[in-house]
Amino acid sequence: MVQSPDERDRWANELTGTIAGSSVQAGSIAGGVHITMPRSASLPAPAQLPAPGLFAGRHDEMAELRAHAGRQGLVVITGAGGVGKTTLALHWLHELKDEYEGQLFVDLRGFSGADPLPPDEPLERFLRALGALPESIPPSIDEQAALFRSMTTGSRLIVLLDNAVSAAQVRPLLPGAGGSLVVVTSRRRLSGLVVDGARFVDVDPLGVTGALELLERLIGAERIRAEREHARSLVALCGTLPLAVCASGARLAARRRWPIARAVAELDDEARRLSALRTGEGDISVDAVFNTSYQALDDAHARAYRLLGVHPGNDFDVAAAAALLGTDEDHAADLLHDLVDASLLIEGGDERYFFHDLVRLHARDKAHEPTAALDRMEALARLADWYLTSAVTADLLLMPGRWHLGDKYASERRNGALTDRPTALSWLEQERDNLAAVAREAHEAGLHPVTWQLCEAGWPLFLHRKHYRAWIRMYEVGLVAARSCDDPRAQARMLEGLGVAHLNLQEIDAARDKYEAALALERQTGHRLGEAAALEGLGLVAFATGDLAPAVGLFREARDVHAALDRPRGIALMERHIGEALSAWGRHGEADAALTGALDTFVRLDEPYHQARTLTCLGQARLLAGRPDEAAEALHASLGVAREAGARHVEAGALRELARVAAHQGAAADERRFLEQALAIYTELGAPQAAPVKERLDEVRSEPPAPQEPPAQPDPAP
Repeated sequence: MVQSPDERDRWANELTGTIAGSSVQAGSIAGGVHITMPRSASLPAPAQLPAPGLFAGRHDEMAELRAHAGRQGLVVITGAGGVGKTTLALHWLHELKDEYEGQLFVDLRGFSGADPLPPDEPLERFLRALGALPESIPPSIDEQAALFRSMTTGSRLIVLLDNAVSAAQVRPLLPGAGGSLVVVTSRRRLSGLVVDGARFVDVDPLGVTGALELLERLIGAERIRAEREHARSLVALCGTLPLAVCASGARLAARRRWPIARAVAELDDEARRLSALRTGEGDISVDAVFNTSYQALDDAHARAYRLLGVHPGNDFDVAAAAALLGTDEDHAADLLHDLVDASLLIEGGDERYFFHDLVRLHARDKAHEPTAALDRMEALARLADWYLTSAVTADLLLMPGRWHLGDKYASERRNGALTDRPTALSWLEQERDNLAAVAREAHEAGLHPVTWQLCEAGWPLFLHRKHYRAWIRMYEVGLVAARSCDDPRAQARMLEGLGVAHLNLQEIDAARDKYEAALALERQTGHRLGEAAALEGLGLVAFATGDLAPAVGLFREARDVHAALDRPRGIALMERHIGEALSAWGRHGEADAALTGALDTFVRLDEPYHQARTLTCLGQARLLAGRPDEAAEALHASLGVAREAGARHVEAGALRELARVAAHQGAAADERRFLEQALAIYTELGAPQAAPVKERLDEVRSEPPAPQEPPAQPDPAP
């Protein structure tokens, strides 16, 4: 076509502006224009779910997830690293994938050790998988999220967002309205997704049965059968954490000649356990998984995690955590809740917190890194001081008249949460294992005075509840600590405590040795109160062996010391012992007078434990004197006081004596009932009195009532 200059000026043939996509430029056209482009092959429906891998147990979790099947919306699966969240999600989703049009999957790298995946990367992947052309994907995240919602509205898709770090990372990846199911896995609670309609499923370690099932799938049933107990030990040392079981199982699978016992021996050393829970190639490593969770914490939470690992006990409350962290309870509670949300800490009942066993080892390892040494030692000192202050508070509430060595008793600092006797005894019982663990840890750290003082402050718990072996273990640590302090009075006090425990266990020779060593130390230092305590113990040893005259002499010698020091409580204690011995000697009138006088003193001093003990002694004495009705009256009174005071051992003793009164009166049914109740308590406490009570109960159940034995030797506890 020929154009004149004028026409060229009139009809310009130019492309201007921004061109998106293809363009066609032409001059003057006669006829139609036909443009033919190659057709792109249609994409298959996305099927991106990985294979689920080994799966075992999880019956409860699967039941909970199956309840969500067929329902649209959002399910968040939370739990600690290595607990098997992704495996659980994949196992469930593979069950129901045929009911959906396709599956989208992405690892959001929330705890991979690298930066979490920004939302635009998975959005672009999802849009391309759904058929969007690259040039049609807008640049901004908001526009991409809107396009994703548009393309998925009305569709039924499975979307698995694995390893998410926050609600903000998840929210742009939620599809449009319709029948889609979105599953998110995370080590964090992601509570912000509640507003998006999320339902939460918490995943815990497998438990022994599920862990054994997983181990069997790794190494075979035959090896499990050959070493069943070692297999149970192995999964227990792994804390039944699936990742840890897989690490140990993979090593055993690769070393078929290894017995399971060898792997158990490796894991039995706490210092090496985490490093042993990895495969040779390092592709499975429990330590590495925990490290990524730890590295995701900010400085304040990382410090809290480390220092909570310093706590040597199995669990703790907010107050103990606040002391450990050196902060107030409100701030400590916030830190604890955040660590729970991060699946690094577990919240139990009664606002108690604890670590999974392997997580605790990891936290402790972090606390023992060189840069944390000073912080760790200061935290342990604060924790030990808090437990000692609290135990002293409880001791003063339970036995205000008892004499003490520790300087905390003169301090005005107290635990304000402990306000009465039931609360004090309940706290001591609940914290018993922690008190022993802190005492050991303090001793190992060189805090020796705190160690033996914790033992001294725990005395009322042992008298009330008679945890015999725990008592001995704790006081043996206290004795070593007192020797480390080169404090002979503290050593004597620990020896006297050990003497009481051995005497309660009827280990007479051991008790005598402890009291004799204590007496020598008390006299060496001129400590008169301690001397009276050692004399009392030797008197109880003599009484237990039937040497009544020497026993009375020793009790009177100790009584004279208390009288010289003007200590009515000590005088009353010795009068009670004297009354018991005189009763066994057949001097009933003198015995009744001594016991009645002791009882009056304990009532005046408001000492319910010793009131109950003395009433039991009075009941025994009156039965021996041939006054069963008066004996029963005293014993029922003892039973009431003992139950109110929570003195289980004294309660059992009163029941045992009531059984003797019932036998004396020919009331076989009552005797059997009292014996059954006493046996239940003695058995619960692990007390040696359980054996003779059971023997008598068997006689009562199978034969007519036999002539009654004389009253038992008294409970030797002072």
